[in-house]
Amino acid sequence: MVEARVNYLKKETQNYTSRCASEAKKLVEDVEIETHNVDVVEREVADVLETSKLKLQEAIKQRDEEIQICAWELYALVDSVSKYKEYMASKISEMKSNLLETAGAVSDSYKSSLPLQFGLTFQANH
Repeated sequence: MVEARVNYLKKETQNYTSRCASEAKKLVEDVEIETHNVDVVEREVADVLETSKLKLQEAIKQRDEEIQICAWELYALVDSVSKYKEYMASKISEMKSNLLETAGAVSDSYKSSLPLQFGLTFQANH
């Protein structure tokens, strides 16, 4: 009976040890799987990060190019407005000069016609 009890306990110990070993093996496999999954996720994150960095650099490059284009367009516009302003100032000056000349001619013409009008008027009254 003692021997049967020892054999029984030995068998139970072996079964328990076997279950523990099996559970430990399963836990090790689970940890390995999770480690692999973490590695995969880390690689994916690294890829996404690298892709995002490249996209950011491209976006910055495009923005800088667009700013440069806008700056040149603004410069051209300001230059064009400046030239047009100079042109208009010249035209206004020319118009003022022509106006003064015309006003002078009208004034001279009117002045020269006054003696004739008064002369005719004086002669008509006499």
